Amino acid sequence: MTGALVVVGAAGAVGVGALMDGGDGPLSGLLGGSGSGGSDGGGKGGAAEDPPAPDPTGDLRALVGALPDQAAHVPEASVLDLSGPIERTISVPLAPGARGLNEAVDVCVNKLLREALYAGDPAALTVTGRIVAAGAGVLGILLDVTDAAGSSTALIWYRAEGDRALASPALIAPEKWQAFEGLVDAAATAAGLDPAATAEQLQQQPRPWGNGPALLPAQDGSLQVLMPAATIGEKRAEALLTIPAADAEPLWSDFGTAVAQAVASPADFDRAAVAVPGGEETSGKKEFELPDVITQGQAARESDGAGPVSQLAPLSGPGVRPATAVAPDAGRLKAVALTFDDGPAPELNERLREELLKTRDTATFFLIGQSVAEWPDLVSKTAADGYEVGSHSWSHPQLTRQSPEKLASQLSRPAEAIAGASGRRPYVMRPPYGARSKKTDLACGAEGESVHIWDVDSLDWQNKDRDKNIELVTSTTRRGSIILMHEIHAPTIDAVPAILEWFGQQEMTTLTCSELGQNQMFAGKHYMTGPVTAETELREPVAPEGQASDGGGAEDEDAGSAGDGNG
Repeated sequence: MTGALVVVGAAGAVGVGALMDGGDGPLSGLLGGSGSGGSDGGGKGGAAEDPPAPDPTGDLRALVGALPDQAAHVPEASVLDLSGPIERTISVPLAPGARGLNEAVDVCVNKLLREALYAGDPAALTVTGRIVAAGAGVLGILLDVTDAAGSSTALIWYRAEGDRALASPALIAPEKWQAFEGLVDAAATAAGLDPAATAEQLQQQPRPWGNGPALLPAQDGSLQVLMPAATIGEKRAEALLTIPAADAEPLWSDFGTAVAQAVASPADFDRAAVAVPGGEETSGKKEFELPDVITQGQAARESDGAGPVSQLAPLSGPGVRPATAVAPDAGRLKAVALTFDDGPAPELNERLREELLKTRDTATFFLIGQSVAEWPDLVSKTAADGYEVGSHSWSHPQLTRQSPEKLASQLSRPAEAIAGASGRRPYVMRPPYGARSKKTDLACGAEGESVHIWDVDSLDWQNKDRDKNIELVTSTTRRGSIILMHEIHAPTIDAVPAILEWFGQQEMTTLTCSELGQNQMFAGKHYMTGPVTAETELREPVAPEGQASDGGGAEDEDAGSAGDGNG
């Protein structure tokens, strides 16, 4: 059974969730009318025109409930319901033509599923999404989340130029982040929030990656700052802060200005505005857009108990804008992608997931369509645990030797089988043996899939030896690596605990392929590593600009890389 795809024909609103800490905050002024005044540099606006101090908890829930749904401005917008395939109460919008946005929503859903699993109560998770902003080249999706810990909000912004999804910090120009911090500090102090906790949260990524705020422009130009875990007295709760329009306007990045205009004057989304970098050039690494800041790869930060507990990036530092990616901050983490081919495998699939759960690591599973059709329940469980599920063809032939008709079938059939078992079509694909060409890349692109090779080969299919598997992975993995292993060999699963332990010792954080790609692994393009493989002196946080590093990895445009080896 696939996820239900419900076409939205008219605007609608999601019901208000339960207040976390009392008080039905007034709806008056939440969507506009926050006053004006104030200056560029920080501090409070004019006293006579400032809004009254908000009820920091009730106002946020009321705002989320009252936001209008702009789905009517997105032609053929639909809703993906995952309650059947993976038995989770998750309903999120899809915007046809905006693949980068849809993939980012998928990445967020997987992260939320994993965090609910870590919390020990996955059934408590509910996610309801709405399109809350629409313009010709801009979209915004709000995810209203409830889990065992309470309610929270995530916002995903989309830029059609470049087909990129971006997190809330992208709305603020990097050189204005310090001024933004000053304005938030003033608003937080007036609302009774703990200033030290607020300052720390402004150095974190927003949910679901951290406790940083989600940023939502209002129709009058003011800026709503949605704090997911504010400290109010001795309590942790959501809180809503407002920065007046006159103070907010100088802070916007170019993208932020476009988002604010889309909120103020909603318009129909134009699918023709979507422009993928590089056109039909299939080497994706040439199009990577590096983060503002790349530091020496660091260990993930320990959780303080509020919000997510895994993949937490180190704090960005005072005045330094956090990552704009809808993914863990690969600019600060020593991140790698662990991948497993040829599944799902009875008995071994569950063992593998149990090992990943013990250390809160994640992985991408590239599955063979025939095996998906035979063991769909394993695919459903893998997807319900929040791991990324990708295609590995229908029957594992060398794709570069297939006729156009057979190639199309080898790609479409596994995508349909995965959708039937998990509720979602895959966004990522790995060709058997790593054999790819421009023809096969573009055929994958027609299915909406990016192509993922690797730069670390465990050769587990060949040696079938636990110790050799461990040695090959630990001796060749670097920051940004995509690591190839196979789910179907018992010695591979035997090696996984030691490999995960080594990752921990090396302060490496595992990401899915899409997370490693930072929302930049486009359909029809192939990749061998993530965008961040090293740090450079020019990209230390003392300066937010710098030069991009080379993605690395050898390529063979005609036949692709070899080494998958399991025929």
